Amino acid sequence: MRPAENLEGLDLDGGWHVDELFKRPPQGTGGYTSISYLVSNEKGEKAFLKALDCSAALQDEDPVRCLFDLTSAYEFERNLLHQCKDKRLRRVVVPLADGTARVPGCFGPGLEKVPYIIFPMASGDIRREVESWKKFDLAWALRSLHHSATGLQELHGINVAHQDIKPSNVLVFPKEGSKLTDLGSASQMGNPSQIDKRSVPGDPGYATPEQLYGWSQPPDFSNRFLVDLYRLGSLIFFFFEGCSATHVIQLKLSIKHRKEFVVSNFLNDLPYIQNAFEESLIDLRRKVQEVAFELTDEIIMIAQQLCDPDPRRRGDPVARRAAYRQQHDIQAFVSRFDRLAKIAEMKLI
Repeated sequence: MRPAENLEGLDLDGGWHVDELFKRPPQGTGGYTSISYLVSNEKGEKAFLKALDCSAALQDEDPVRCLFDLTSAYEFERNLLHQCKDKRLRRVVVPLADGTARVPGCFGPGLEKVPYIIFPMASGDIRREVESWKKFDLAWALRSLHHSATGLQELHGINVAHQDIKPSNVLVFPKEGSKLTDLGSASQMGNPSQIDKRSVPGDPGYATPEQLYGWSQPPDFSNRFLVDLYRLGSLIFFFFEGCSATHVIQLKLSIKHRKEFVVSNFLNDLPYIQNAFEESLIDLRRKVQEVAFELTDEIIMIAQQLCDPDPRRRGDPVARRAAYRQQHDIQAFVSRFDRLAKIAEMKLI
């Protein structure tokens, strides 16, 4: 058994106890490999622990380099999380504690030490929430979008691009609502990391069209913020259609062009992608109209502005035109989601 798989039953610093292994699919898009546990403290509070698993690195052909990459990614995310905690970001999941567990057994010098991070326990992610609905909850969906947009605004405020927003990375807390989690694919302006070298840092299923082509505007960190806008808008497609904006665009292209559509370069293919996106918005409108009624036009407008396949046109049009604002300024979307959620919530009274 690997050291990181042998934490069950251990007592950790701060009064935490490792209760049991938490079974979940392996991380596919984060910056390093981890193993999860359920933990509790002396007050009976439940939490979630993520332990760094170095075993795969040691089996690599170049274990020194692989181990360095692994620990560097872990340290980078931990530092970002501490910044989020110090800045008191309310819509980003921040750690309760972190440290190093000493695992009994003969694992070799240094291998008995397993770094870990402890997070507050969520009731699930927004996928699980939606699956539990007997009837579509428009007010809840819009409030979750507002919380996600707020979390993104908080991260951008400390110059961090999340780059892996997707349904499984939006956790739900019983009293606090939705929060963004998993900074394993994040980048920070002025703080280079291994993630910066990846053309698609997060889940490819939610990647922007320009990322899939490897195209970008002149090198600028704001390109990463524009990726975040696209992924935020993709959550609208998730709530109303159960899939990502990327999925529906690719589906439209495959149906319409079949084998005739030959990928060339991003700018040449962009008109076809734009056309597929406009058709996708028509389908999305039908779904939204069924539950949102008079709010439909604004929801579709937000989806169109956030998910525009052309990153040069993505975002709030007012922010793009204003000399004193940045294209990726997300304030307008935070305000719109908040207002739409309040309207939907009022209709429940």
